[in-house]
Amino acid sequence: MKNKIVGLLMTLGLLSSCKNEAKIENKSESDNNMKIEFTDSNGNKISKEELENSTGTFNYEIYGIEGVSDLAKSLHNQARQFGQTGDYKNAIEKLTQANKEAPNWPYPLYDLAYTYLLQDDYENALKYYQLTDKIAPKGFYTSKTALHTLEREKTGDLQKGLYKSYLYIEWIDNQTDKSEMIKLLVEKFPSFAPAWKEYSSLLDGQERLKAIEKGLEQNPDMETKGMLLINKALALNENGELENATKILTSVIFDTNSTYGNIEMAKFALNNISQ
Repeated sequence: MKNKIVGLLMTLGLLSSCKNEAKIENKSESDNNMKIEFTDSNGNKISKEELENSTGTFNYEIYGIEGVSDLAKSLHNQARQFGQTGDYKNAIEKLTQANKEAPNWPYPLYDLAYTYLLQDDYENALKYYQLTDKIAPKGFYTSKTALHTLEREKTGDLQKGLYKSYLYIEWIDNQTDKSEMIKLLVEKFPSFAPAWKEYSSLLDGQERLKAIEKGLEQNPDMETKGMLLINKALALNENGELENATKILTSVIFDTNSTYGNIEMAKFALNNISQ
């Protein structure tokens, strides 16, 4: 009996020792991550520990929703249901009401812009993307790309309807058809940076980097520019240029013009390549 008790105590002691060792190891790893820092050209710093919980996405669903009434949320949900069935008239009516109820909530404005876009009402689409950008200057989903493209369409710099056509890409399920559509956009509208962003994803190695650089040369909107830079960093990392990749991602994180979506994606990418 005594031997059993001694054995049990030894076992408990061993388990306790293992737990303590695990705690020490975890603490050591956490301390190391706190010591690892990434610095941009202006001296801004972010630690490895701060990057660990990054998911690569920004939750726009809850952006600006603080203080929004249940009525506004209900009107917005009703509008989206109308929109899904193609009843754009009632969708616009409900979205307009939701906006009046919650004027500082970007979601109804963003959906108003998109609803007008679906009806080829580019003037109102531009108007509401501008209003969205005014209260969500760090971006709201694809608002930056939409606004930039529609402004260029209005001046005649890009063909009217290009942005709407570009959006159709994500609805194409067949990969061959999608690739062909992307290639056509690049060939027909070489000054349209988002097309180069999509095209670069079809390529590898140096060809991919060339397509990314081509996109960066086309005066892209901030959302597209951010994604092109992130993709460039990932491509450079694949080529063994970790230091250059790290610099690019850190610059995106601290660029005051970066969208929330860009920042979260850059953090996620930086965390992954610095494992």
